Amino acid sequence: MWSTRESLGAARRVAYAPCTMGDESKQASRRKFLTVGMGAMGAGLAGTVALPAGALVLYPSQHAVTSGGDTFVAVGDRTQFGETPVRVEIFVDRKDAWNRVNHVRIGAAYVMVRDDRLVAFSTVCPHLGCAIDFDETKTCFTCPCHRSRFDLDGQVTEGPAPRGLDTLEIEDQDGVIAVMYRRFRQGVATKEVLG
Repeated sequence: MWSTRESLGAARRVAYAPCTMGDESKQASRRKFLTVGMGAMGAGLAGTVALPAGALVLYPSQHAVTSGGDTFVAVGDRTQFGETPVRVEIFVDRKDAWNRVNHVRIGAAYVMVRDDRLVAFSTVCPHLGCAIDFDETKTCFTCPCHRSRFDLDGQVTEGPAPRGLDTLEIEDQDGVIAVMYRRFRQGVATKEVLG
């Protein structure tokens, strides 16, 4: 007999027969199934969060993520440049990892005519990266940080700069002047493009 009921006044009590060995095995198997099932569900839920998060974090390491500075950028009309250097700011649209930002200043250049052709010099000193200015009274480029001076051809005339001003690629696109802005390693005698 599997169960008996006895009445004790108003209270009722149900007594069950003791479990046999086969019943314990069934309960252990059921418990193991539930444990494994709950673990699999938890792992599945964790994976729905972890996989997209991992893909987001690893995206920049597997794709080209920066742009700007690898194309020619229009800086002005041909008529505005003469023998006196004109400083022009260079703006591009930039994509960096997950962001796209429009009209970001990436640098500046001096554009001028030398020997009947247009030239463009970076405004970054090749010594330690300070900003170069044009001194109209002395008609030379100067670095205010360590007193380097450069002539109108960009050659070092004074100071610790290891090389002349870095020239930038320039082209005339139907009367509109465009410059390809680049950054160069500072403190070395040779012109080395960064990035």
